[in-house]
Amino acid sequence: MASSSESRSRSNGKPHVLCFHQDLAPLRTVKVQGPTRGKRFYGCSHWPNSCGFFKWADEEDRVQELQFLLFERDTRIAELEILIEELENEVKNLKQANWKLEDDVAEMAIENAEQLAVISSATADKKLYNLLVASWILFAIVLLLL
Repeated sequence: MASSSESRSRSNGKPHVLCFHQDLAPLRTVKVQGPTRGKRFYGCSHWPNSCGFFKWADEEDRVQELQFLLFERDTRIAELEILIEELENEVKNLKQANWKLEDDVAEMAIENAEQLAVISSATADKKLYNLLVASWILFAIVLLLL
């Protein structure tokens, strides 16, 4: 069973069904004896030189419903693809910010180590100075006692 192309315009509440020639497919009724006698269908307007288009008229609503569901699905997929792209960009930006922060932390660690070395050196110099002063005082006391 082939599917059709339907235009958006309607006539008497029914959609215009187009065959594979993109011509209006007329609504017909099965006239041959059998279980489908009296059933309505759309067929190619160029019969008997038909393009092979055929669609039962009572399938029309279900086909339109399925086409709408496919459209909704495709729309949702497109929205999700956009969201994925936005999230990937956000992750990329966050990674770059993280790298910058890691560099800043490494620079701060180096600066802290340098400042600690300066403080340690100053503390050692102060201890030496105090020791020198104490030794001069002790020397002065020993000289006075002699």
